[in-house]
Amino acid sequence: MDTRRGGFSLIELLVVVSIVGILAGLAIPNMRNVTFRARATSVFGDLNVIRQATLDFNADQNAWPSEEASGNIPAGLVAFLPEGFSFQGDGYELDFENLTLPLGLPSDPTVTRMVGAAVTATDAVLSNAIAEVLGGAIIFSAGNTHTVVFDAS
Repeated sequence: MDTRRGGFSLIELLVVVSIVGILAGLAIPNMRNVTFRARATSVFGDLNVIRQATLDFNADQNAWPSEEASGNIPAGLVAFLPEGFSFQGDGYELDFENLTLPLGLPSDPTVTRMVGAAVTATDAVLSNAIAEVLGGAIIFSAGNTHTVVFDAS
């Protein structure tokens, strides 16, 4: 007669729970990085939308949109952006830049105007993910703010 009882021993259950805990500990940080990278990719897409709208504005008006406060869309640019587009994102804020450089750039004194956009992240991890996604497109970085130039003339 077989006197073994069914089920698992306490040791077997503890081993399984430990293995599941270790796997979860490995997966959760990776999931967080994937989430920040996805948000950074969204920022990259928003910057491309602003770049195209800015170039379309320039082609139509033969001028550049005016500078506005951070988080505000320049009035002239609204018609060239998709409906409902916002400069306020999930953990970041966009800022249109139209800078006049009275002395030009040190590397090129003939450049007296730079048009672009800056993104300021509220979180250092998101800022690092944005810097990684934007890569060589970034011209200036200071803290959690990264600036991309669309036109330098």
